[in-house]
Formats: sequence, structure tokens, C-alpha cells
Amino acid sequence: MKPSQLGFEQSRILLDAYGIPVLGRMVRSREQAVRTARELGFPVAMKTVSSEIIHKTDLGCVLLNLPEQSAVETGYDRLMENVRAAGVDAIDGILIQPMVKAGQEILIGATQDPSFGPMTMIGSGGRFVELFADVAPGIGILEEKDVRAMLGRTMAGKILDGFRGPALDKAAVIRLAMSVSRFMAEHPEIHELDLNPVIVYEKGFAIVDARLIAGEPVHYPSRTDISPGTMASLQTIFNPASIVIYGASNTGTVGGIVLKNLRRLGKVYPINPRTDMLQGMRCYPNLESLPEVPEVAVFVVNSETVVLEFEKFCQAGGKGAIIISDGFAESGRRELENRLRDLSQQYGVSYIGPNCLGVIDNFSGLNTMFIPPHRTGIIREPGGIGIISQSGGIGMELMEMLDADRVGVGKWVSCGNSSSVGVPEILAHMGQDPRIDVVAIYLEGLSEGLKLMEIGRQVAAEKPVVIIKGGSGGGKEATMSHTASLAGSHEAFRACCSQAGFYLIEELTEDPKIMVNVLSILTTQPRPKGKRTAVVSVGGGAAVLLADQITAEGMELAQFAPETRRRLQDLLRENIKAASPDDLEQMLINVGNNPLDLLGNCDDRRLMRALEIIAEDPNTDVIMAAIYLQVPYLSEYLPERLVEFRRTIGKPFIVSPRGLSTHVARFREYLYAKRFHTYTVPMIKPLSMALDIWQRYDRNFMSEAELREE
Repeated sequence: MKPSQLGFEQSRILLDAYGIPVLGRMVRSREQAVRTARELGFPVAMKTVSSEIIHKTDLGCVLLNLPEQSAVETGYDRLMENVRAAGVDAIDGILIQPMVKAGQEILIGATQDPSFGPMTMIGSGGRFVELFADVAPGIGILEEKDVRAMLGRTMAGKILDGFRGPALDKAAVIRLAMSVSRFMAEHPEIHELDLNPVIVYEKGFAIVDARLIAGEPVHYPSRTDISPGTMASLQTIFNPASIVIYGASNTGTVGGIVLKNLRRLGKVYPINPRTDMLQGMRCYPNLESLPEVPEVAVFVVNSETVVLEFEKFCQAGGKGAIIISDGFAESGRRELENRLRDLSQQYGVSYIGPNCLGVIDNFSGLNTMFIPPHRTGIIREPGGIGIISQSGGIGMELMEMLDADRVGVGKWVSCGNSSSVGVPEILAHMGQDPRIDVVAIYLEGLSEGLKLMEIGRQVAAEKPVVIIKGGSGGGKEATMSHTASLAGSHEAFRACCSQAGFYLIEELTEDPKIMVNVLSILTTQPRPKGKRTAVVSVGGGAAVLLADQITAEGMELAQFAPETRRRLQDLLRENIKAASPDDLEQMLINVGNNPLDLLGNCDDRRLMRALEIIAEDPNTDVIMAAIYLQVPYLSEYLPERLVEFRRTIGKPFIVSPRGLSTHVARFREYLYAKRFHTYTVPMIKPLSMALDIWQRYDRNFMSEAELREE
């Protein structure tokens, strides 16, 4: 059934049942219009109702403040003429409403998202709703705290709170949005709902326009739990006591690379019927010839063979699998992938893939990645980071960047087609692993949005979940309501992230370095007390740029305590040339401020002494040092001195060596060898995100106001 607009009376009756009152009555003649206007009381408003009209005002289909009978008669004729002039054929009738007093106009609307289900939106309404696009979405049946959070992300919410005027009835608006969300959840046949405008007053509101679009009921995955069997299977996949590889081969092939990467495990059984030995290991012709049934199977054979051998593996008592092989749904062989899924569910044997790049667990030694090690950066040192990627390429890029920055990774997963387990299940597994401190996810598509949101809510309550979402752009289909023109899959995903507690990186999504620096800061720096940041530079340009970005990101430049400024002035006094002592004191007035430029003739002593002074400053929580190592008086011993300094402070110390020369590279390599992490751009955005994350998870983190009071 093609979606179509419901009639006004039908819409009003449906909404009334949920306590959603819409003003007015529908008429279909001039005489009915006059009689209804008298009953409602003058003045009245008249509006043409048609499924073909979204923007009534643009077509002259709204008349306001009609004071008496003759105006209604004339207005009825005028509306009909305007409709005919616009070429509109399907006219439901004319809506007569009592003229309401002016107030704040907001929009409350909803759509059915195929992945997340009902999505309610709230924000600024009226004629310019699409232009302002000041709306925030929420998923599912909303609670009061959800709607409050949504309004908190809009300008409309600030106006309701009383921005430059009286506070309006925010509580009534919240109840209305909650009712809309419940209505949509219980009416999957309603594709779109539009209440625009809802006019809000200091007490109460008036709904002066409503539009409902109905069609075939929208079905979406509603199961959000994960079975204990699936979780047990995943636990075995990441930590197998024994593993078999179908398609094992010599080096130089995919099967050979995977076999070589698996050598860190204790019991590895290669299967290849054409040889008895591979890479110095005994090779077996089939599963039946193995001395035991391995817990986990890795498949790098053709898709037809995968299905046949996976069934045998399940029947023999296998517990989990990693299917690297392609040739399934992604290439049109959906029937093969469906068969895999059916076998998985029948025997309770979960698998990762197919069509994936592999899985790495540095705690157990598992590595099924099929990229030659010399062509990529594979991290072998365990760390507190878990990575889940729907793109093998982006996952590999994140791995290489973290490897280049010497940041350890605990678990890394390329999901592939995710027909057995996907992002929600793997996130749940990493959420239960106490060794994983933060989870990073790269997403492109999502078929089970509610499951991700509900599982994510549980994980994000305990540890940060940082996400980059690909595929957020693109056009939209033609819509039949204001809400649908503002809603879309990415808006639903934003709502998912907000309600689950994820940290969505939307800026520069093509640059995974933002995520890499966030992960590095979170896992290698001590937690700060607040967000007050000091910037020190050897060479002034970088300091100015960094300071500008710090304030642009909503962070705070530290205001040094008077004693700190005095000590910094004394430190720099000897390096300022002045004609007289009075001139020197005048010049020193602006010295010791934040950002602090230590000048191009800076040496090791001046830099280290300045850092020590700032580290003792009570108004500084984070120290950022932008260092041009190329200046002549900084010595080759500076890295050692920075390492020693780092051991003495409990504040984040963000060092940014400026430049790409060989000398700078050697400097960074030395620090990496001492587990001292340095940062290249982009840097301020990741630091800002890390501070926000720390603030959420650290009860000792103080707000800027609290820090000032302290």
C-alpha cells in the first residue's frame, strides 16, 4: 500500500486516544464553515487540508484572524481559488480553528526508522522549520530524561527555559513528546507524524496543525538481548584452546599468511589434503583426521566449501569460527550466507564474518589477519583498546596509526558481513572484558539499531565507546511531512549515540587520526582534575594556533596564578633586552601569560624550568607543549629530560613536536621507546573529546565553576 495522508477527523480521533489534542473541525462547504466558526467563536483561522500540500502558507492556503461571518465566506472562496491555481486536485476540506494567541512555535514529529523503529523529533517549528533545522531526535518510547536531553540540544529548549523571556510550559511539552513516541510505537502503520506548529505558552499549549501519513506497518528488529550461548561462543573465538585453519598453505598466500600469524597459539591444526607439512607443522587432510575437535575454525577456502565444512565442524562439536572467505551475500550469493546463518543458529556455533579481514586478540595471541605483516602495522603488545570495524581497510588504517604511535591494542575485529554476530555482540563481549578500557567502532551500515543502542547503553555505562560513522551523507527520498524532511538514517543514528552514551566523532570523519589520538590520550595520559589547559611553545606561532583551537572547542585556557606568573617572569627576565630597567618592567607585564612563548633562543634549562613551574600551578589541569626542536639551543638530551619530567607530574602532558624532519622523527622514536606518547595534528579536538569522556567517567573531575570556587 502506497503511503497516504489520513483525513483530519481520523487523525484527530487516533491522537485524542493518546491525550494529543488537535484544535479545529473539518468542513466541506461554505455554509458548514460559517456555522462551525460561530460555534467555535470568532476570530478563527481557516486552512486547506490536502495530502498534496505540505507548505500551506506558501500556496496561500492559510487565513488568520477572520473576525466575522462575511470574512469566513470570502475566505472559503479565496482558499478554493488558491488551491485550484496551485494545481491541487485532492482536497480533503477546510479546517476551521479558533484563533489562538501568539506563543512559541515548536515542532513535534515522528517517523518509523527501519533499523531503530519509532523516532520522535522535537525542536523549533513554524514556517521555517526546514531552514532552521533546529530539532533533536530520540528513539523508542521516550522517558522524561530523554526528552529533556533532546530539548537541551536545541535552541527551542533554551527558549522554553526562559531565554530573554518568561519560562514556558516545558513539562507539558515533554509529556506531549512522550505521548507521541508511545503512539508511534503502538502504531507501526503510521509512517510519519507532524505536529507543526505546537504553540507553547507559560501554561499549556495548542496544536494547530497535525499530519499523519499511513502505509504498510514498518517492521524492525526488536530483539535486543544476546543469548548466553552467543557470548560463550565469542569468548571461545577470542581465546581458543585449539584452532583449525581450513585452506592453510605456504607463505605468500592468504592461507599461508593466516597460518603464520596463528603460530603464537599453542594448538594449531592446518588442513590441506595436498600436503603433509606446512611451515614446519604437520598438516591434516580433513577434520576427521585431527587428534581432537578444535574449539575454533578459521576458513580461507571458497564459499561452497566453507558451508560444507562449517556444517561438519558444528556437528563435530566446534564452538566458534572466523570466516575470512568471501563469495557470499556481498557478491550476490545470499543463499550461501543464509545457509551459514541457519547452521550457526541450529548448532549454537557463532562466527565472525564472512568476508572479513580477520580477528586479533593480543591477550591470547590470536591473529587471523591475512595481510602480510611487512605491509602493515600489526600491534602485538596488549593494551586497553578494543577496535571494531565494519571496514577492513579502515580497521587496518586505525591499526597502523596506533602502531605508528606505539599505542597498544587489546582486541581488533573486522566484522565483514556480520551475518552471525555483528557490532552489538562484539561490543558486548568487549564490554565484559575488564582488560578493555575503551572501545572504538567504525560503522557504515546497521540492521539492528535497537540492539546496538541497548547493548551500547550497558557497555557505555562502564567504559567509553567512541564511534566514527561512514555513509552519513547522501540524498533523501521525497517526503510528505516536515518531520520526514528533517529525519533520516543518520539523524536516527545520532539519537542512538546520544541515548546509548556513545561518543560520535562527526568532524573530519575521513581522518581516523582524530579517533587514534582520542584513544591514545585516554589510555596513556593520567586523568586531569578539570579542563584548564596551559600552552607552552618554543616558537610562538604554534602556541597561538593551539590557544585559538582550545577556546573554539569549548575548553578553557588556564589563568596562571599570580605566583606562577611572577616565577615565569623571573625565568624570562634575562632573555628580554630593554633600554632601561623601567622599560624591562613594562615589557614583563605581558610575559608569563597563557599561551607562553619561550622564544626561539630557548634552551633545555628554560623549557624544563617553565614546565616545572606550570606543573605546580594550581590553576592548570593539562599542559600542552608545542616544541620546534629545530631551534639551535635545544640539545640532544632534551628527550631524556622530558621523560624524567613526565614521571614527576600527575597531569596530562601533551607534547607536539612540530615538523617532519629526520631530527624530529628521531626525537619521537626515542620517546616512544620510553612509553612517552607524542601527538601530531589533529590534536585539540581529540583532547577536547578525551576531557569530555574523563569528565563523564571520573567523579573527581570538577567543572570550571567548581574549579574557580576551589
